[in-house]
Amino acid sequence: MSEKIIKFGVVGLGRGTAIAINLFHIPGAKLIAVCDHNPAILASGYKELSEAGKCDPQQFSDYDEMLKTDIDAVIVATEAVYHVPIVVKALEAGKHVLSEIPSVNSVEEAKILKAAVNAHPDLIYMAAENCCYWAFIETWKKMHEDGQFGELVYAEAEYLHALDPNEFSPDNYPEGHWRTVNPAIKYLTHELGPLLYIMKDRCVSVSCYESDIIYNPYFPNIKATGAAIMKTAKGAVIRILVSFGAYTSYDHNFRICGTKGSIETGRLDVVDNAYSYANLHSIPGTFSKKIEIPVASAYEGESTEGHGGADAKMVKDFYNCLAENRKPALDVDFAIQMSLPGVLAHESAEQGGMPIIIPEI
Repeated sequence: MSEKIIKFGVVGLGRGTAIAINLFHIPGAKLIAVCDHNPAILASGYKELSEAGKCDPQQFSDYDEMLKTDIDAVIVATEAVYHVPIVVKALEAGKHVLSEIPSVNSVEEAKILKAAVNAHPDLIYMAAENCCYWAFIETWKKMHEDGQFGELVYAEAEYLHALDPNEFSPDNYPEGHWRTVNPAIKYLTHELGPLLYIMKDRCVSVSCYESDIIYNPYFPNIKATGAAIMKTAKGAVIRILVSFGAYTSYDHNFRICGTKGSIETGRLDVVDNAYSYANLHSIPGTFSKKIEIPVASAYEGESTEGHGGADAKMVKDFYNCLAENRKPALDVDFAIQMSLPGVLAHESAEQGGMPIIIPEI
């Protein structure tokens, strides 16, 4: 049976280039148009994509003009603060959407996004939270569904991603880059998304503190480290640390604890290569001695290109949802539930750590 042909456009050719390049591994996916308001980024992104896919997508500096083409879906990978208005325009133009994260930047944006998606029930919206596609996250999810952890009482995750101080300079990030706009804790979806995906839960309140210590002197006004504590609807507690202001390179650490088992990622290797270690009631002798679960970001034999292989799986899942007219797991409700706690965590920190109720949009 032939693959269904789906025509894609991508807006934002920084991160968008790395996402869109995965379309070329899907027989039915066609890259038709690319868009960026920055001429240099548009040129470099077009060059990379056209060479990789041996194609000649139309180039646009005007997003509205790209939406007039016959593309079926838009990959939204612009600066973080502009995702919602760009997504809304795509939906109003009759296009399906894969949107980078964070999905929303305020409670009001969450309401706008939810209303826009609900107004177009024939279109598919999916949040581009690639970390949900790591192999160990899928493994943990299956173990939880099989009852291996019992009731979950606590979960935690950490996103650590700093620059080496030897590389500090005024032009580390281009204008509008999310690291120059958002406090670090707003970027917690890489941690909270996978945890909620496993737990099938949502956060109902959050309290947060942010460090006042300046790490990169060229960007002194951004809160580079934040730690949030959340309560979930099912009664569990979640802790999230996001730090771009500590002397450590790139890593993600995860842990979940339940009444019949607990599991965590190893910390000697970065997440792409880290196995999991578990205590499981179902395996006698593991109450006080962890056992190794030999699954890292990708299963054995899979490529680890693109965030440990997650980007390719995410793009393939989006294509499949469109081809099969299937609702994605990372739908608009999930997008809001994993993004809004970070927004309100920053508000909590600005109020001295006061708990804030997270509304159900």
